[in-house]
Amino acid sequence: MDSPYLLCWLESTAYSQWIVAGLVGWPLMLSMHAVGLAIIVGIMFTLNMRMFGFFKPIPYVAINDLMVFGWIGIALNIFSGFSLFMAQANFYITNFPFLLKISFIIFGIANLHYTQKVLKRDAAIWDSSGVVPQISMVLAGSSLAFWILAVVGGRLIAYL
Repeated sequence: MDSPYLLCWLESTAYSQWIVAGLVGWPLMLSMHAVGLAIIVGIMFTLNMRMFGFFKPIPYVAINDLMVFGWIGIALNIFSGFSLFMAQANFYITNFPFLLKISFIIFGIANLHYTQKVLKRDAAIWDSSGVVPQISMVLAGSSLAFWILAVVGGRLIAYL
């Protein structure tokens, strides 16, 4: 199946039509997307600030435990985002801010996955030493950049 046919098929499914034409689908998916975004960006902001050396009374291990909720936020956004994408697939696939947003989300998720590996391995050492390692700063800075650019890209979709 060629890409344009796949996109047209996605837009023509009963599910996509329910999202676009109904009074419930679009607002529900958009609201779910906002909640997922608030969860992941809020948790990532907190984690990144801790990795920059702020909030020292909060152990790295405790913040790493919050990431379960971060992954729930990501799952909500994948589900709701794909649902919104299906409803207007031909528009989104050619929208530069959308493509930028998706790219930065992929970078953000990869960064998060690696950050979790590093925290599982080193969080206890970082907590006991009280020192903010260079890798912590790099991971936090790139994470903030990825998630902020993903949010900005998402907001620009409707305007560019």
